[in-house]
Amino acid sequence: MLRFSFEQLSAFIAVAETGSFSKAAKSLHKDRSTLHQQVGNLEIDLGITLFDRSGKFPKITFEGESLLTQAKHILYQAQLLQNSGDSLAGGLEKSLTIYHDISLPISVIIEVQNSVQEQFPNTRLNWIHRGKGESIKALAQQRADIALVLGGVNAVLPEKGLAFTNLGYLPFSFFAHKDTQLGKSNSCSLPDLEQNLQYVAENHMEVGLGKMLQISSQQAVISNTDIILSLLKEGGWALLPNHVVSSSANAQQIKKLNIDFMNSDGRWSFVLLTRTQQNIGKVKSTTINEFKKSFKSLNS
Repeated sequence: MLRFSFEQLSAFIAVAETGSFSKAAKSLHKDRSTLHQQVGNLEIDLGITLFDRSGKFPKITFEGESLLTQAKHILYQAQLLQNSGDSLAGGLEKSLTIYHDISLPISVIIEVQNSVQEQFPNTRLNWIHRGKGESIKALAQQRADIALVLGGVNAVLPEKGLAFTNLGYLPFSFFAHKDTQLGKSNSCSLPDLEQNLQYVAENHMEVGLGKMLQISSQQAVISNTDIILSLLKEGGWALLPNHVVSSSANAQQIKKLNIDFMNSDGRWSFVLLTRTQQNIGKVKSTTINEFKKSFKSLNS
């Protein structure tokens, strides 16, 4: 049986942080006499002196200092419990787990994260970077609530048990380091690409992008796009989402190639997946709408 109350802990913490019973009372919107009584009762219940009151202002004792961190932790956990209870009572999810392809623009993640957290501060968003196969598996095993993946070679996705929304398209281009022979060329032909090493992002192979555009007989599959951009300095080329290059620390060193057999950048669809047999809670519904809004502005 606890011998103290949360109100007593609140009073103790407020006095310790403000250094004054008057200021603490004002911060808690209580009478000064009430705080004196609550702190005094806490000292009696614990059997120790929390503040030295011999001076003009209360000075926390060694014993009080020793208990202050624990008192703050107890109140924090109590508030967390209350907030979680309020969220559950209101039908709000405690957390959402979002699996996403490495090509998902960081700007989209930040925009959705900030918007959802502003509306639902007690719901935690977990962002897990995985490829299409692992993301679909995580959805099926209920380890993921939402998955954002690159679309397949065919425009029509869905796999059994999954609902999908085509969010829009990401532009892809051919890139090389500006100091290489390809980078210095005003225009590149198909034979130029065939004769140079082609770097392919691992996640692009999984959705067929790498195989469909397998141009060079020399291919190296790399899991990390930053590594690809670094390797381009030694030669070769890569087909990458434009935003991956523009947001990279190597952006100034990488050149978008002028391909003579293409009039414009390539485009690849980005798809949002959910389970069909799944309740759509308020937070999840809002998160999906935020993704749609973010991609709409990205493609406008």
